[in-house]
Amino acid sequence: MNNEVPIEDPHQFVDEFIKEHDIKVFKIGGADIDGLWRGKRISARYFSDAAHAAGTNICNILFGWDLQDELIPDLTYTGWHTGYPDVNLRPDLSTLRVAAGEPGVATVLCDMYEPDGTPLEMSPRGVLRRVIERAERLGYQPIAAYEFEFYLFEGSPRELARRHWRDLEPINAGNHTYSVYRDSGTDHVIGLIRDRLVELGVFIETSNSEHGAGQFEVNIHYSDAMTAADSALLLKHTVKEIAAQHGLTASFMAKINADQAGSSGHVHQSLRSTSDGSALFSNSATELSELGMSYLAGLVAGARELTALYLPTVNSYKRVEGGQWAGSSSTWGLDNRTVAIRSIPSTGPGARVENRIPGADANPYLAIAANIASGLYGIEQQLSAPPAVVGNAYEKDTDASLRLPNTLQSAI
Repeated sequence: MNNEVPIEDPHQFVDEFIKEHDIKVFKIGGADIDGLWRGKRISARYFSDAAHAAGTNICNILFGWDLQDELIPDLTYTGWHTGYPDVNLRPDLSTLRVAAGEPGVATVLCDMYEPDGTPLEMSPRGVLRRVIERAERLGYQPIAAYEFEFYLFEGSPRELARRHWRDLEPINAGNHTYSVYRDSGTDHVIGLIRDRLVELGVFIETSNSEHGAGQFEVNIHYSDAMTAADSALLLKHTVKEIAAQHGLTASFMAKINADQAGSSGHVHQSLRSTSDGSALFSNSATELSELGMSYLAGLVAGARELTALYLPTVNSYKRVEGGQWAGSSSTWGLDNRTVAIRSIPSTGPGARVENRIPGADANPYLAIAANIASGLYGIEQQLSAPPAVVGNAYEKDTDASLRLPNTLQSAI
């Protein structure tokens, strides 16, 4: 999605895009602290005249409230004491696309700046950008890919709200993971999600029914780290839009019910050389390269301290209460789905590591940034990974030195 080649004449580029696609409105916005896409719809004329370059302003309340728009008290950055001033949404034209399924509408993702033109430090996209730049200074291009799980329920969000979110009915019943039959019965929705995302430049490699009733998994094709995070943002937004259009409600909540499987947001990652593009984790079918193992060691070492970014809500911790197909301890293993960090060796570019701690509710920009920062720490400190777990890592949960924080408060 992201194009590193500078656009020679942005104004001409925008005007030609508007004319070619008969654009009337632009959906623009950026990720807030919770990873929601927040922004505005602005006219094509305003976008062409000014906003494509100068951006448009939006209240910094984006970093002063929670998922339900409830004000968070006692913040330093913003609050009643600051008067909630503006920040600037500045479009990244490399993300400009025609909005799938919306004739005459375009979408573009934005970076965020303070009114004086300096980058907004707490902007999640900006945080990831700084970590990527740090990696590039070391000669590495971070590669990442998200895989998401989510639920689809009968009834629109408004209908379910009227019922106080009780007695939810999944789009299908029973636990039938990888069921091709169940996939066929829901592909009028999941298939449309795949098609819409392709139009937005987001390539879904696979989709399948998951363990919970009405639960699905989608896997995004790997890309550079910023594109991976942008794709994750657009995927969650698109799933919710299409679900609502079909009278359904989509949920990326980490644990919707104690009796149902949790929803993960696993992050696959590796490094390439900035000089020749070679896959730096590639080694053999049974082990990662030395560099890859140091990166993995960094992920293991940072898992406990960065849990609050991987599991950002009170509900997140219900998903990792042992035996839940989620990483619950600072452990790693070879193709082991009970550990936090899963090693997936290869003799080619498929060599990578998977962090299984993050839930589907995590902010993808912050989750990917935390992963890369941890991996770089492992490389810079030349860390060695602890012994790999063979078998059931959940048995390690009794070891306080390995167990991840089990509440948001303790994680913070």
